[in-house]
Amino acid sequence: MSVIIFELKDDHIKLLKGLRWGLLNNTFIVSTDEIDEDPAPFGCDSLYEGMDLILNGKDESLDPFKVDTLKAYSEEQIKTWDDLYKSLPMALEIIIHIGKFETGTYKAKYHNRQWVKIK
Repeated sequence: MSVIIFELKDDHIKLLKGLRWGLLNNTFIVSTDEIDEDPAPFGCDSLYEGMDLILNGKDESLDPFKVDTLKAYSEEQIKTWDDLYKSLPMALEIIIHIGKFETGTYKAKYHNRQWVKIK
């Protein structure tokens, strides 16, 4: 019997609250209303820009009239955000099962997914 252990972090909750949901071909997707205009799930020009805005807030030094200077993210930061983004479905599964947004470490058996908080 396999056991899954998952740490639900505050960053998971922030990102899930910031997702933009839509309907495409009668299937629910994470998107904006106009997928051709804005394919990023957080409503920004890119996945990382949206995640940065949600997790770190607006950069006070940003000049909206100078769009030619894009913010560069480190490889480590991108990997961390990719891992966080890929784990959002599991985070959502736990939140739906427990019925609240509560951080902590949870476990469940792989075959029944009855999530229980262990820390």
